[in-house]
Amino acid sequence: MTETKAMGLTDEQVAFFRENGFVGPFDLYSEEEAPLLWNQAKIEMVLSQNKPHNSTIINYDRHLDCNTLSDHVSRPEIVNRLRSLIGDDILCWKTNIFQKVPGEAGTGWHQVETFVVGDTTTASTPSLKYTEESSYLTQELTVWTAFSPAGRENGCLRFIPGSHKRWYYDESKPLTLNVESKTHDFFGYDYAELKLDKDWDPEGEQIFEMEMKAGQFVIFLAKCIHGSLPNVSEETRLAYASRYVAPSVKVYENVDSLSEFGDTISLDYHGSVLVSGEDTYGYNRIHDHNLNGHPFRKVTD
Repeated sequence: MTETKAMGLTDEQVAFFRENGFVGPFDLYSEEEAPLLWNQAKIEMVLSQNKPHNSTIINYDRHLDCNTLSDHVSRPEIVNRLRSLIGDDILCWKTNIFQKVPGEAGTGWHQVETFVVGDTTTASTPSLKYTEESSYLTQELTVWTAFSPAGRENGCLRFIPGSHKRWYYDESKPLTLNVESKTHDFFGYDYAELKLDKDWDPEGEQIFEMEMKAGQFVIFLAKCIHGSLPNVSEETRLAYASRYVAPSVKVYENVDSLSEFGDTISLDYHGSVLVSGEDTYGYNRIHDHNLNGHPFRKVTD
């Protein structure tokens, strides 16, 4: 199944992304439609006959068995804006559910590019391996979609503009899970352990708080330092992150399982989704249909 391509980024938006490491927000669903779609996705995830894994802690890759999310990752409103930054050939390699309930702490500042962060047993192996230089702005992008309002009160995203231009953290170092420690504010890890300059305080930098309406999305580089505010409201914040790479990037090479957040899942289910263009490299397993047989859409000219 294919989708016709929609409008890409303007020259001004591309320039903003180049300078800041993020761009948006953009409208995707109406404020009324977004929560209804999420409710439908929740039903599909519960009823799915072929879940990618059985972990209730590691909530990765439900686009591979939930039809609503399968369609979401290749929406032309998303994909063609990605094309303005990454080129025509694009794989969706990973997705995450981000739910922040009332009273939940903010997510600490972090910065990644090869996604090696995890428990000490797995942190030495990167999830992504870049095999060549790109003529485009990037080979990796994240799209973070709000399925509920995401304001300052209930935990909106935060960015440090321009921080993608150099490394502030060493993502290759391992982290140890400690969910009881209040300093471990990166999903049970203390990401500050990875700071290259132990005296550097990210709170002293210019900070952009990305407030979003339900149904909007933002595009950013994972290397752009980001986090989120705590949820001090009575409203749960719901978001879904879909992550994209060029086909020249090797995904989970020599990685058979993931051990994160105190749980482990096998990657036997895993495959990337070609949402635009072609894959002439053949490095990665590609899924044309999700695990329940629903066809993935591809954006075409």
